[in-house]
Amino acid sequence: MQVDLIIIGGGIIGGSTLYHLSQLGYQGRVLVLEREDALSKGSTALSAGGFRNIWTTPINMQLTSYSIRKLAGFHDELQFPIGFDQRGYLFCQYEKNLESARTFGEEWRKNGVRIEFLDAREVEQKVLDHIDPDVKEVLGLQPIAGGVFGPDCGSFDPSAAAQGYFERGIEGLAGRAELRLRTHVSKLRIVDGAYRGVELEDGTFIESGKVFIAAGAWTNQLMERSGLSGADLPPVVPLKRMLYITNFPPIEGFERIPMTIIDQGIYFRPEGPNLLIGKADPETAPGFDITADARYYEEQINYVLQERVPGMERCRLTAMWGGLYDTNEVDHNAVIGEHPHVSGLLFATGFSGHGAMEAPAAGLAMAEVAMFGEYRTIDCTPLSIARFWDNRPIHETIVI
Repeated sequence: MQVDLIIIGGGIIGGSTLYHLSQLGYQGRVLVLEREDALSKGSTALSAGGFRNIWTTPINMQLTSYSIRKLAGFHDELQFPIGFDQRGYLFCQYEKNLESARTFGEEWRKNGVRIEFLDAREVEQKVLDHIDPDVKEVLGLQPIAGGVFGPDCGSFDPSAAAQGYFERGIEGLAGRAELRLRTHVSKLRIVDGAYRGVELEDGTFIESGKVFIAAGAWTNQLMERSGLSGADLPPVVPLKRMLYITNFPPIEGFERIPMTIIDQGIYFRPEGPNLLIGKADPETAPGFDITADARYYEEQINYVLQERVPGMERCRLTAMWGGLYDTNEVDHNAVIGEHPHVSGLLFATGFSGHGAMEAPAAGLAMAEVAMFGEYRTIDCTPLSIARFWDNRPIHETIVI
């Protein structure tokens, strides 16, 4: 057999898995296949780079709390800078939402998630809030009653983290790992319910004992080309998400604000000397187009921002880009593990926008499955594709 494990995908999930295999003492040979001409050119590079452990499902709280600790120590552990910035997440809340959050607060505490509940004045101290009464009804805005603040949350550079994981993983495997760029996998060869190897676009066949698909929104395409269909595919579709860059509004200290989520899922945070802004378009149809649309910012985001943040009318759009969420249409949670119907086929997809921030924990989990056949640190069994067959979805509601 040529190699023991093939990893398909050069993003942060694949990199984390490779690195954790090296840390666990994996003795097999690993081949990483990436279709682009460099690592981390897909969704990882186009991510907003936020991390938080504020969720409604315990499994997400576990995965992200673990991952935040690992991201905080990334530079010390891997000697690789990732721009780790733990300035917090602030979810601005209307009165009704704030009361619901306070009720849920015990769940956060029980799961070790640090939360601060802020009143309206405290929110204004972090991000100024004002609403022009004349436009309040038109925009459907309500007064902000307070906020949920996560002091352990923040942002980092997912591309740098992916690069660090791959470099240190290849070093740690001491000649047993190989990276091939510009290599497109046509399909997996599956015989009698068992994975046998991969077929490349140029007709080359590479045999391996196991394969791990870390291709994000492109995972189902590969599985379909490999003969899987129906319920054997995770309920995941590619959805475009757009990000925008403007200059800062003329507010002293605004460059120190946390990641802030306001009305209609609009979020923003400092990005160097600029402001990064995003909002999921609920009308987006599934597909692989990642063209950014300036009109969406001007018509759906900017009007609200101008009413919430004084001076935003002076800010000009200077850059924009689109990327893909591998969106789980059923419960907005990851679908990971070994495929119950195809031995040797491991995959991780469906993170629905929280893949980068869960990558340290998810990569460790997949490395454990590849090496030991089981989870040993965080039990990710509930995230198996089998939950859909058994009608046991795990619905996550805090998705932006």
